[in-house]
Amino acid sequence: MRLLFDASRFAPADRAGAMSDFLTATSGTPHRVRVLADRPTSARVRVSGTELDGGVLFAETVGGGLAIERTGAELRGTGPERVYFLLFDGDLPGHYEHDGVSRPLRRGDLYVTDMNTAFSYRAAAAYRAGFVQVDRSRLETDLETVRRADHRLPSSPLYGVVRDHLASLSANAPLLTGAEDRESATEATVALLKGLVASAARDDDAASRGAVHDHLLDRIRLFLRMHAGDQGLGPDDIAAAHAISVRKLFQLWQSQPLSLSESIMQLRLEAARRRLIARPDLTIAAVAHASGFADASHFSRRFRRASGRTPTAWRAEHHDRSSGGDAGAPGRVG
Repeated sequence: MRLLFDASRFAPADRAGAMSDFLTATSGTPHRVRVLADRPTSARVRVSGTELDGGVLFAETVGGGLAIERTGAELRGTGPERVYFLLFDGDLPGHYEHDGVSRPLRRGDLYVTDMNTAFSYRAAAAYRAGFVQVDRSRLETDLETVRRADHRLPSSPLYGVVRDHLASLSANAPLLTGAEDRESATEATVALLKGLVASAARDDDAASRGAVHDHLLDRIRLFLRMHAGDQGLGPDDIAAAHAISVRKLFQLWQSQPLSLSESIMQLRLEAARRRLIARPDLTIAAVAHASGFADASHFSRRFRRASGRTPTAWRAEHHDRSSGGDAGAPGRVG
């Protein structure tokens, strides 16, 4: 993730105004930031983030001593219809208010805010937070549904799943370097957030259980894409990462076109193809190891079975087309 804002670059008296300008520019919606402490030097914030795609921003913020608000004068200016999901981690509780309802900001809790409504986030002590800003149209919902969901988010069966997903995004954001990886992360993230809002806003247990099934699959697919290169990755690791049994994992995966092992193999071969072209300095053994294969001979056998030629021959054939679409085209595992 790249650094988006650092209050330490501004004089203490200018930090609140600079942060307000940054948030207004990033969200498109007028914000007000004010210092909570007696000493402006104690107000601090640093934001790093990555744009998953044009309508979805994931970021982390570390700070303290500030209030971020949209009240009074700010409400007279509207902006794009965007929704803000925040996972809070603070040394001490803060204070949150949205649409006239107040509650504490607690470590490990999720909050969802429609950015065209009245809201306030206040944290006097040091805190860290991960957040996603997404266009409301991507969630296929309306303002009233977001308001209703925010008041009862923990009632959603997806609450823990989304919380874990945002924590995982924070830990693995540096791995999302390719367009394909960001696309997968966006798809899983939007699907989970959409399901969270919908299930929290309604009283429909059967529909909520279906949402858990569908979105857990999205999360598992993203996990596989991000960890297929891990040596020895298997069903036990995947199940443990999602707090389900191996049996439940295989039950979920029955709806997929490839078996779990075939899916992992396909992802490893796709990663190997990209490395063969992008890293001509790597030996075949190094490509194999970086892509999750135990040894070069196993990699070569599986690559030849899928592509009809050895990795060395495939690399030579595609060397002059490294910027073309064929270079990264996935083959199907036979």
